[in-house]
Amino acid sequence: MDAEDPVHDVFRSDRLWQQPTLFTDPDAYESSLFAPLQLDVSSIKFDHPYAPKHDLDHELRLPDLDTFEFGPLPHLDSLDESSISIETPALESEEDVWQAAFELGPANKDILFHTWESFEKGQHVASPSPYITEQGPETFDAALANDEGKICPGSVLKGDVLLQSLWNLGLGRSSILFHFSPKLKTFEPAVQHGRASGLSLRAAQSIITHFIHTGNTFLYLRSFAERTFASAASIPAKVALATSVSSILSSLEDTLGKQSATISSLIQLQHRFAKPRDILVHVARMVDAVKYAKTNEQLSSILHHRLLELEEGDENLRQLSSQVLCQVARPSLELLGEWMGIKKEQATVPIWQLNSFVAVEDASAEPASLECTYRSEMMPRFISTEDGNTIFETGNSLRFLKTQHPEHPLARLDGLAVQPPDLEWGFGWRDIEILADKAKAYEERLRRTLLEFSKRSFASPFTTRSVPVPIAGTQTETQDLEQYFKDSIRVMDAPPTWPQQSLPNELQLLLENILDTTKGDNDTASNTFSPPLSLASSLSFRPLITAQTKLVNAATVRLFFRSHQLRLHLSLQRQYHLLGDGVFSSLLATALFDPDRESAERHKGKMRSGVQMGLQLGSRTSWPPASSELRLALRGVLSESYYSSALYHSTQSTGTLSLTNTLVNGRDNDELPGQLNFAIRNLSEEEQEKVMDPDALHALDFLRLQYVAPTPLNLIITSTALEKYDYIFKFLLRLLRMLFVVSHLPRDYADVGSRQLRSEAYHFVATLANYVFQTGIAEHWNDFDSFVATVEIRLNEEDAAGELGVRVTEGIASLRDAHEKCLDSILFALLLRKRQRKIMALVEEIFDLILLFAKMQSSDMQQGEESVPTLYAKLRGKIRVFLGVCRGLTGKQGYGKGKGTAEENSMERLVVAMEMNGYFAGS
Repeated sequence: MDAEDPVHDVFRSDRLWQQPTLFTDPDAYESSLFAPLQLDVSSIKFDHPYAPKHDLDHELRLPDLDTFEFGPLPHLDSLDESSISIETPALESEEDVWQAAFELGPANKDILFHTWESFEKGQHVASPSPYITEQGPETFDAALANDEGKICPGSVLKGDVLLQSLWNLGLGRSSILFHFSPKLKTFEPAVQHGRASGLSLRAAQSIITHFIHTGNTFLYLRSFAERTFASAASIPAKVALATSVSSILSSLEDTLGKQSATISSLIQLQHRFAKPRDILVHVARMVDAVKYAKTNEQLSSILHHRLLELEEGDENLRQLSSQVLCQVARPSLELLGEWMGIKKEQATVPIWQLNSFVAVEDASAEPASLECTYRSEMMPRFISTEDGNTIFETGNSLRFLKTQHPEHPLARLDGLAVQPPDLEWGFGWRDIEILADKAKAYEERLRRTLLEFSKRSFASPFTTRSVPVPIAGTQTETQDLEQYFKDSIRVMDAPPTWPQQSLPNELQLLLENILDTTKGDNDTASNTFSPPLSLASSLSFRPLITAQTKLVNAATVRLFFRSHQLRLHLSLQRQYHLLGDGVFSSLLATALFDPDRESAERHKGKMRSGVQMGLQLGSRTSWPPASSELRLALRGVLSESYYSSALYHSTQSTGTLSLTNTLVNGRDNDELPGQLNFAIRNLSEEEQEKVMDPDALHALDFLRLQYVAPTPLNLIITSTALEKYDYIFKFLLRLLRMLFVVSHLPRDYADVGSRQLRSEAYHFVATLANYVFQTGIAEHWNDFDSFVATVEIRLNEEDAAGELGVRVTEGIASLRDAHEKCLDSILFALLLRKRQRKIMALVEEIFDLILLFAKMQSSDMQQGEESVPTLYAKLRGKIRVFLGVCRGLTGKQGYGKGKGTAEENSMERLVVAMEMNGYFAGS
């Protein structure tokens, strides 16, 4: 396109910023539609005094800054004279605005309301309304009667009678127009198709149905309360719920009864029953939800769950449900308080017989030696898991004080001057802070009482008899006994009065506040700052639970260490069940396996000496030994090792045990701590068959160490822990036999295979035994022993500083859990857990091959079925598989961390020890 072309190419950008040719200045032409405005001020006459007198240019001009001057300033008064008056003017008499308003009358009395027709035409007469509902109820009733063929008109009832009958119906009462049908279990109208004047039959029936449902709900709740009170099998929580329901119904009747005289219309009646109906329906749903609850804890848990559903719901219903829950949960909280020691026990039977959260395995045992177990499913759901465990352990420790130290202040709530507070609910932050302050004050008072008691006990440690506490006023009451009886007779003869305080005040006041018609909805709901409902229980109960637990733990742990020799009995388990005493291990191995000892087996015509005898396992064919052989062989093994051990001498130096005869031979019949002795293990038929073979690995499985934890040490050394000790001891007894066997194998062999088999068998057993005793047992036990020693050191520091429950917060549960964890770690390191059975089966197969090789060394077993090369090949194959499994477990992620534990995977140490000197490097 040519550049001179007047038509510009729209796709080019060289003229992008040029002004368009069609754009022209609007001032360049005159508009043909609107003429320009000509404002001539001089030609326009204005009557306003401030109107401009000249043209706008003259009026709007700016002043000349060079010639502009202000006018003369006004004369100022002298500064010496004060221009401010300090005199207060006299007040005029106030006008009574209320009297003036009364005299003037209504504000709109002179205002006339007009329609457009009457405004335009003064004599206009308004035409009647075409809507029949605006002509009054009589016209509406007549229209319904005239149209009877299409719509049923119904029977018109008297207004005042209908209002009174509906009011009674809403309260679940029969009246002239409505009566209750026991057959149908609902209210029925006495007049069919009755209605109010001015209402259609359908609208009237809707209102009547609404009130029938309210009345049925009222009767249902009243029937629930009466049936609960009349039943002898009702649980306390259900009785508390029925009491709350009865209180709600009584409050509703009282409040609605006061408002009945002011009701003059159906709409007003519906408005008065709106909130009560919501309350009744909500309470009825609560009653339906707990219909099948069998225990106090289950019922209160259901109501707590219903309360959580109202977290973001109606504030009034939430507050009402909270108060009902406080009443219903009281029996469960009282039981918790009795178990924890903050409330006097009221039950005539032990708590474990109440189908509660406490149970015992063997109820026939002595009360002092009962081991209580925790049933978490019976704990109320509003109690958190952590708080539930704490409550149970605190009560378990307190039961130890009551049975073993009845003179202790914590065991005597009646004689204790410090009265603990109750477990109470708090749903607002202010209430929770008050509960926390109460718990803190109680903790300080109880701490001072316990410190005073400990000082008196330290001053007279041999005084265990409790001092009777005198009851104040006993003598006065005895002297005034006659006057007391006279007063009682006068009270009984007086006419009965209705106690206003018999109903829960909280519910009554709350309902009065909710149903108060003078307050709005925003005023009725208490918008207090409160925590989430799910945390209200923990925030309310935990301060008191923590305070009680802290001081109970401090008292019980001291008694366990200083009065019941806890360290002695724990060291006893390490020394014997875990073969921690070398003297005991040596004596036991000699008595069981030494072929050079005199045999305890009975032989015809041969007299047994009874001194230095043994079972000679591995050198005899008859097995198992008789009970008399066991007594002769194992006689003195325990007593000789115990009375010569450092453990016994440490107890003598501290004076915890009385001095006895120093001769070891004279102590064979002495009873060791915990009745420690050898015993026969109960075996199944399959296990009994394995025990019959003296050359089998299971030949000594019948032998066990019997230990009974003295009361109250059974709370820490539990029956479960003793079973674990027994399981470990059975394995260690097998390992002790294997050490004895490989140590007594001949060193010189004619063939190379036997020498290699003997060397590798000895290395395997010795390395495994070193791992078991050094890594599997010693390390874990040392950690546990350090924990116990630390607790004891902190106890001494607290006593020196005059403190209680400040540095030591651990209780019986902490010691028991640490003990159980130590045993579980030892079982895991020794490959004795259930999930390690296959690994232990490989170890047992290796042991069986070594025992078979030892059996082949006797002269009469040289021509066995198994040859040495074949046996050696099997042994190397089993060891190769075992090491392969161990190598795989060393790098397995998560191994040893099952079921919430965190056990150390120490397999790598065993593998390194096996392969260090090249014995199994090629395996």
